[in-house]
Amino acid sequence: MPLTSIVMATHHMKSTHFDNFDIDDKANEVACRIVASDTELEKRMKFETRDIMKVRERLAEYDCIFLVALVGMYKEDKVKILRHIRKYMKEGSFLLVRSAKGSRAFLYPVIQEHDLLGFELLTIFHPNQWRTQEYISLGAGFK
Repeated sequence: MPLTSIVMATHHMKSTHFDNFDIDDKANEVACRIVASDTELEKRMKFETRDIMKVRERLAEYDCIFLVALVGMYKEDKVKILRHIRKYMKEGSFLLVRSAKGSRAFLYPVIQEHDLLGFELLTIFHPNQWRTQEYISLGAGFK
């Protein structure tokens, strides 16, 4: 489910277009039905069923990429995905990674600074209302 994209599109980035990649076709079908209830939102949201590891050159088209907690359910997979994204994303772009913290670590892999090779760590944010999540903001090619 593209909850990050929906929240960002409806509350923070109200004119931005979002391309959402998910390996699960059913998840994309549900997402399409959800955004179909809002005509303006539907115009700005695109859903594509693809394995992110097969998306290469297109990653260089984006100024900002969001990697949600559910992508890469095992630590090794998540680190491979991070390295893949870094290899193909354009210099000067941003990656926002949603990671687990506290009890959420039982559900999702925790991303640590040493997992972020090739990125510049810009900030780590721990929302007060969600003590079980953290957001990691990274830059590509800023050093």
